[in-house]
Amino acid sequence: MYILHYWPGYCSLATHIVLRWLGAEYSLNKVDYDTRQSKDYQQRINPSSTVPALTLPDGYMLSQNVAILNYLADLYPEAKLCGDGTPLGRARVNRWLGYINSDVHKAFSPLLHPERIPGDAAAQEATKQIARTALRRHFEILNAQLAVNEWIAGEQRSVADPYLFVLVRWAKVTQLDLTDLDHLLEHYQRVAQDPAVSEAMSAERLKHV
Repeated sequence: MYILHYWPGYCSLATHIVLRWLGAEYSLNKVDYDTRQSKDYQQRINPSSTVPALTLPDGYMLSQNVAILNYLADLYPEAKLCGDGTPLGRARVNRWLGYINSDVHKAFSPLLHPERIPGDAAAQEATKQIARTALRRHFEILNAQLAVNEWIAGEQRSVADPYLFVLVRWAKVTQLDLTDLDHLLEHYQRVAQDPAVSEAMSAERLKHV
């Protein structure tokens, strides 16, 4: 059995959804900020004090969403969550997974953690506005990709789709301007209506927004 170390609504939700898609046996370990900063967590689970982290059945600790999602996709190749089995198919999934993880996720930091922004109120607001502008551009790129594909990496869903779902949820929570990004919002609703997604959100006591 896997153990998913998570916090409700964080990017660990993407891993949670994929575990349910795959029908894997797992349990949840909810870890708050103070727990993640503890030496025990850093030594036993993840030295970077973040989630998700996944304890594998043999006890090995795996962290970083991209690594976890690729590991699960490789372990269940019949689900085809990392492409069609070809090198190009895998690369297409990881192109979008990498973009979502490295560019889009990172850009949310000033909006989700404003307490970390240095300077006075005016400087902090300027930083948040820069983040909003960058995120709007990222979501426009994702919207254009979804205009010609049902799923972000092509015609079949992949491990990149629940990660994108989580980030669009963040955009809605932080009241980011998503006006006219219809394909992006349709994708969000498509994922939200998936029974496994609803079950994962219910387990984390999250509501759809």
